Amino acid sequence: MRSKKLLITAALGALLSSSLVGCAKKANVITIWVGEESTTFYQEVCDAYIAEHPDFGYSVKVTGTDVGSNGGAMVDDNTKCGDIVSIAHDNVGKLLEKNRILPFTEEGIINQVNADNQQSFLDVVYYENDIGGGKQKYLYAVPYISQALFLYYNKNIVSAEQAKTFEGLMAAAKNNGTTTKAFTVDGMDGYNYSFNLLARKADDNSTTLKLYENFNKKACYSQGDDEVASLKWAQRVFNDPNGGQAPTDSGWTTLFKNGKVASVIAGAWRYDAAASIGKSNLGITVLPTYTFTSADVEGTTMAEGTRMQAGTFSDCKCFVLNAKDPSKVAKSTELIQYLASKPMQLQSFINCKNVPSYKNCAEDIDNIASQVDATVLALAKAQLKMNEYGIAQPFINGTLNTYFYSKKAPEAYKDCVLNEDGSYGSTRKCRETLYTMQYIWTKGKEPASIPSVLPADPADN
Repeated sequence: MRSKKLLITAALGALLSSSLVGCAKKANVITIWVGEESTTFYQEVCDAYIAEHPDFGYSVKVTGTDVGSNGGAMVDDNTKCGDIVSIAHDNVGKLLEKNRILPFTEEGIINQVNADNQQSFLDVVYYENDIGGGKQKYLYAVPYISQALFLYYNKNIVSAEQAKTFEGLMAAAKNNGTTTKAFTVDGMDGYNYSFNLLARKADDNSTTLKLYENFNKKACYSQGDDEVASLKWAQRVFNDPNGGQAPTDSGWTTLFKNGKVASVIAGAWRYDAAASIGKSNLGITVLPTYTFTSADVEGTTMAEGTRMQAGTFSDCKCFVLNAKDPSKVAKSTELIQYLASKPMQLQSFINCKNVPSYKNCAEDIDNIASQVDATVLALAKAQLKMNEYGIAQPFINGTLNTYFYSKKAPEAYKDCVLNEDGSYGSTRKCRETLYTMQYIWTKGKEPASIPSVLPADPADN
């Protein structure tokens, strides 16, 4: 990754100049969009920064938003969005394609990002572009929060040992009552229900799954026997009276609070909902393992007794520069460099439970353990541990993001898991589902027909 200063090319300079002419009467406020849970913290931090830098030249207004929706808002009309916007990293590519964001070109922030972040995050914030002088990679987003799925569980129902496996969760649920469910999920979309698809063999952390490998649209594969057996496992477990609970219209908070579900697969953003059962009752740990039975591996080459470690997307939330007013770029960049620095990420964790994105932050978190609730510390440790079993969402442009999430692949998986297509127990139906998903990922549409022999290459159909 480039560590030297990226110079503003003549074309970008022209863009800045023309925009400055159009903004002769510019506003003296830099607006920042962050997650609603972080609004007060970042407003206070920015106010303090300005007080310490009286020559900054701008006041700052921080607004709380739904970070998951910010990318869509930017695409729809970035003139109505903040000058600095917090987004999930998988939105960066489509915002660049729509010319909604500007690159970071100051040496200080580039060096900070390169030094502080793991390679998987660097891979999804640098994008190749031609700004008047040949293609090169530019920094378009600055990581400052990490996120991943992990397990919240009710300690009144589940022991720490039982929480290590889905079998343990199911045993605990059965012991609690015939109608208690072992676990539920935050949603059945391609992100919140990714633990099954992204599961890996526990003994060697391997998987046959390929998801836009090296960011190549055609480099996908979902039809391995480990994926088939995992899908059959999910069918069996969601069909068990003490197994998985599909999401309900009213959500899982009440079910969790009333002991109707023993655990929840979700992320840090759902901490407050999970803690509604009382912090003393709340356990937090990595996602469990599950073990294939003879029914799960029927019709595959997988061995009965194979243990699978549930997986996750291991992602970063980032600050981006809105392209609506380039006259603010220099000061916005200065502010972002400060807000995304290691000390500020750590303070954000202490104040808002935002787990830092910078590499090797675990030791720093241990050092401030006395400043956070024990459950919050457990949250950070579980999420950071899940990085070992996760991948960053590889959706570096709008096409890959749309193909994965919005062309009915998640629906196909959900329907098969919940047997809405009458597939329970059918290895063939599971193979058809996984073929359909791979076809959608690479072509953006459902196949007209399914080959008689599976697995098969969608390129041949």
